[in-house]
Amino acid sequence: MLDNKSIFEQSLVNHIYFASTIRYFCTSIGLAFYRNNQDYIDKAVALGRRATGITDLAIKYMNKEIADEVVKSEVYITPYTKDLDLLTEELFGVNLELQIDKDLNILKTRGDVIFNKEIMDKIDNLNNQALILANDFKKFCLEIKEKLDRQELFSYLYPDFFTYMYDEISVYARDIERILSKNDYTDFYLGEYTYYFNESLRKSALFVRGFLDTIHQDYFDRLSYYEAAFADLILKYLKNNNDPGLNVETVELVTNYKELITEIIEKVLKAELYFITPPVTLDNFLTNINVYLFILQYARTINN
Repeated sequence: MLDNKSIFEQSLVNHIYFASTIRYFCTSIGLAFYRNNQDYIDKAVALGRRATGITDLAIKYMNKEIADEVVKSEVYITPYTKDLDLLTEELFGVNLELQIDKDLNILKTRGDVIFNKEIMDKIDNLNNQALILANDFKKFCLEIKEKLDRQELFSYLYPDFFTYMYDEISVYARDIERILSKNDYTDFYLGEYTYYFNESLRKSALFVRGFLDTIHQDYFDRLSYYEAAFADLILKYLKNNNDPGLNVETVELVTNYKELITEIIEKVLKAELYFITPPVTLDNFLTNINVYLFILQYARTINN
């Protein structure tokens, strides 16, 4: 059974990552449609604004201890977030309503929090708002995916990318439900997380490879290596999920993959690589890696 401190911290870490992920997903979705699908663009914008509202409240309520972890782990703002957002604004002529510097300053100046009834009621309300948002976003992705499959819509995002987004936010919804029920993590639950994130990073390697200009064969091959490596790692977890050596192997693989994605982002910002996706999408892939490293560290802590 979760105590108030755990509910508070787990809730806010979830919202900082997943709600901001919905915001980035909505940006990518909105930019992937033609103007003849303005209704889908408008709905993506509206969902993105709701996600921003959840993130803003999470930052407002956050205490110093967890804010320090969020900043250090780069699960919300990476060193490239601002530049990638600005590049996206420039390339697409959109306003992403940037407040990154403000958010980072707020996170770095958080104070202590008393876990009284007032703050816990606010967290409970925030969790319920976030659960509604997550389920609404999932329905949106499912509707688009089904119409793309029937060739009733055109998007520059692959149909399977909508499955990828649906799956990621399904994890968010399930974890909110867990917290609302005051259930702590179990080994089985952490094992499911491990499977999900390995699969998520495998797919991200496929997507980054698929968005890349085909002239860059070297990066195509390196991304293909990581797609295969994560697929192999998934099989190892399915055969022996309790092998402690897998955590070490996973951390090494994810860390190396992070170095590749970081290198790719730096080359994009120097105009040395070209991708057929908004630059903000690449930052979301990087934060996804950072969240997995955060979870792997947490799993290592509770198993020692």
